[in-house]
Amino acid sequence: MSRDWQLFLADIIEHGERVERLLRGRDLHNFERDETLRQAILFSLLIIGEATKQLPQWMRAAEPSVNWRGAAGLRDIIVHQYFGLDTEIVWDAASVHVPRLLGAARRLKAAAASEDGKAEDGDEGTQ
Repeated sequence: MSRDWQLFLADIIEHGERVERLLRGRDLHNFERDETLRQAILFSLLIIGEATKQLPQWMRAAEPSVNWRGAAGLRDIIVHQYFGLDTEIVWDAASVHVPRLLGAARRLKAAAASEDGKAEDGDEGTQ
């Protein structure tokens, strides 16, 4: 079943916002001691990583400062090497890299909406 890239972008934004919300006011110490928080963050990182893999290459290329490959790679590590996860690396990904990726995803969404608006404006002139 094929899924539109805009839905994957929405998944990145939704789960990026969830990660930010869950980590607000917390530090590594809290993260290490709260199993429920870690599990929730890991799930969102999985979704972000998988959704990142599904974005078109041209979209990832539009935001070259983001480590898209790192997000996808972390997903693979969580899935296939879960037994060797380093809590500090997960914390760093969630607290440092997810906000950057979230900002890029929001910019991409805004740019796509702007392009859709331009296309619709152009359609009106042809009727």
